[in-house]
Amino acid sequence: MDSSQSPTESTFTAMSPVVITGCPRSGTLMMGRILGSLSDEFFLITEHHNKQADIPEDQSGIEDHRLWWKHFEYEAWDTENQRPRIDVPQQDPESINSIRDHYLRLANGRRIVIKNPSHILYPELIRRIFPDAQFVFCVRNPWPTFQSMIKRGRDSFLLRSPRIETDGASLLLKAAIGWHDAISSFFQHQDCGWVIAQYERIAEFPRERISELCERLHIQKGDGFERAVAIPQPSPNNNFYFIKQAYERSAEKPRIQQELLAGCEHFGYPLTPEDLPGNIVDSFIKKAANKVRRLAG
Repeated sequence: MDSSQSPTESTFTAMSPVVITGCPRSGTLMMGRILGSLSDEFFLITEHHNKQADIPEDQSGIEDHRLWWKHFEYEAWDTENQRPRIDVPQQDPESINSIRDHYLRLANGRRIVIKNPSHILYPELIRRIFPDAQFVFCVRNPWPTFQSMIKRGRDSFLLRSPRIETDGASLLLKAAIGWHDAISSFFQHQDCGWVIAQYERIAEFPRERISELCERLHIQKGDGFERAVAIPQPSPNNNFYFIKQAYERSAEKPRIQQELLAGCEHFGYPLTPEDLPGNIVDSFIKKAANKVRRLAG
């Protein structure tokens, strides 16, 4: 197929590569584990370093982003953290052919499943590598995701899009920018080869939603199906006091709302965390309980 053409429904087969991507910490890990459990005939490769702890279904021994760093050039390199400053590779035919061959050698005839949130930034490049690739776009209420990022102070969780280096932006605003850019890329590139995986729906109805996913991705439900449906679990955290306080104290609230507006309206998520559950008393009790568990352990 000419990679400049739009794929049609008949393009996608039981051997079409699957790319799991989406907003950072939006359920891509859960989805990687689900697909990695469904069949031994899949070759799952992810960006995780500690695979045994994070995603034991990934037996590749390869970190996907390092594979990309090896095959592509990037506009700017972060020498301190030894990674690109922006996760958008410079395209050239030699690199495209090289990484395609590398993936195929690693897969050794198995169906390729690639899990990497950064790939939402360049779906057109993915389709130049694999014209028949299908995308699983993972999306989740942004506020639990933001709370996890902000509490840990981990900018490594950010989607490193070209806008992420906005001067003076807080970690919360950068997280909102990354969420917006992921949603915008989905809006721009979605076609019949894209499947939406909404975290909350899968966690609530795993059997039904994973069955639908199998149908869309041409996956036969075999022995791995029961393993897969046991993976999604509702989040145990229903206290959003931390992110509510961080948002309330932010001088960037109008900009954060602007970044989130389109995605929240489309997927039915709250534009602000103000009405989410959680207060200072619940937060204090949870911290005390965690401290007791640590001391007891």
